[in-house]
Amino acid sequence: MKIKYLGNFGNPFSDSTEEHIKYAFEQMGHEVTIFNEKEFDMDAIIKEPADLFLFHKGGQNTGVELPQLMELLNKITCPKIFWYFDKIDRGQRETWLRAILPFVDWGFITDGGWIRRNNYDNISQLMQGVGNEDMKLGKFTEKYAHDVVFLGSIYGDRINFVEGLKAVYGDRFKLYNNVFGRDLYDLCASAKVIVAPRSIQNDFYWSSRVYMMLGSGGFLIHPKLEGMKEEFTDKEHLVYYLNGLDFKESIDYYLENDEERKKIQKAGYDLVTSKYTYQDRLVEILKKLEDENIIKANK
Repeated sequence: MKIKYLGNFGNPFSDSTEEHIKYAFEQMGHEVTIFNEKEFDMDAIIKEPADLFLFHKGGQNTGVELPQLMELLNKITCPKIFWYFDKIDRGQRETWLRAILPFVDWGFITDGGWIRRNNYDNISQLMQGVGNEDMKLGKFTEKYAHDVVFLGSIYGDRINFVEGLKAVYGDRFKLYNNVFGRDLYDLCASAKVIVAPRSIQNDFYWSSRVYMMLGSGGFLIHPKLEGMKEEFTDKEHLVYYLNGLDFKESIDYYLENDEERKKIQKAGYDLVTSKYTYQDRLVEILKKLEDENIIKANK
């Protein structure tokens, strides 16, 4: 199958999600032609022959206006799908989503809560995954050898989350951002406990960092969310917490119980790398499109 793929390629401040997806498609035997949404060339995209057009935000954050994207979708004749990764709020993201849905054959989003609040027949939930180019475990590195680590941007409620961890754990806690690739594997092999905040998640939306942390070999303590139970079992693949007291008790317990922590850590890694890679997710996408008669089976 020939796929034309519009994405944010070469973003140094994010995991290379588009590169993971391109690689996975090619490993599956498909031909992928990429277009960078930062250099939006409508005519080139329209003229490129393909069996499927895939995009994520269509340049939403890079200056592409919504009417321009709608015009592009209206002129593309092959099946059109998107995979939107962020939580859908009631602002610009929701406006974008409602405007785009009539112009596509199918949409995949990570925010299952939004799907439950709305009634569209061409959208379904699909979470992210981990890149499967090089999934070998990392090496212990002294610079990443911290007891408690949080990886992510700091804003809103996360400010208090981080300040609380600093107050309790002092120099044993470390904040990181923009650690990806093999560096992330080394961090996960070196830090004892990786923690996740409640913000901005809900019962049916959680960050791609769950897959990145577990799939890179990390031990993760995460808020308990209803939807996550379908993929991850408490104290088997990761550890869930309900409140602040539960959170601290879990951190302290697993800092002191290396054998239990490492057993869970390995099980989480084995699960994600065997079931939740981007290639696994693309298999899900193509199966859904076949079931909906959007593409032909085995094309």
